[in-house]
Amino acid sequence: MDTLKRYFRDIFIILSAVWINVILFFILMILSAGLLKLFGNHPQASWLELLLDAFHFSTIERVDTGGKVVPLLLAFILPIPSAIILGEGILRVFSIYMQRRVNRKEWDLMVVKTYKDHAVICGVGEMGQQLLRRLAMEQPKMEMVLIDPRPGLLAEMGLMNDKIIHLQGNMTDMDLLRQVNLPLAKMVILTAGEDALNLETAYKVLQLNPEIPIWIRLHRSGLAGLLDLSRKPQIHFFCPYQQAAESIMNHIMEREVA
Repeated sequence: MDTLKRYFRDIFIILSAVWINVILFFILMILSAGLLKLFGNHPQASWLELLLDAFHFSTIERVDTGGKVVPLLLAFILPIPSAIILGEGILRVFSIYMQRRVNRKEWDLMVVKTYKDHAVICGVGEMGQQLLRRLAMEQPKMEMVLIDPRPGLLAEMGLMNDKIIHLQGNMTDMDLLRQVNLPLAKMVILTAGEDALNLETAYKVLQLNPEIPIWIRLHRSGLAGLLDLSRKPQIHFFCPYQQAAESIMNHIMEREVA
């Protein structure tokens, strides 16, 4: 059952990537068939036959042009846009799919483009890994995108899950942030070990989606009150040391009372 679900998911991803190319190619065939209807040597031919002739032109197959100018021009010109539409679109996507185990990043980027209401976690150190495990446990159906420069992160964590994508790179890279489909994301969690990285990424995320909820790890909890980000209702700061201290003290006080 899981294999069948994965198969249908892959088909959906491929169709999501090539549907524009399919429509463009179909429009090109219709326009060519219309020209053959008006200027070809078989005006009495059906539309299906004319579409077939146009397709043969696009694949550089020999078709009887009757020596007329328009069919001759189509025979020379049509293969060029067809090769661009099919080669740059459909064939490239299928090539990425067939080689997805080798060229993993290209396939992962195609997968992420289909995500919606997903979580984006940047800087997946010890804290990020704990949050990721908890999210995967509490929300097993949620799709997640991880941005971290370390290779083999998911294998290291033992989380080889189809719903979790790891994009290896710098979390402050604006191009990479654009590729994780932030306008449709549900939340962003920034858990890098450096406050400067988390804050820089937060400002860049807001440029791409000003309304998205962002959870920002700060080692220096006092910084939160000094930042203009703190005035935005969807921005949340957390300091693991402060929260750990409160939890430990609560535990100590409970034992003292007991």
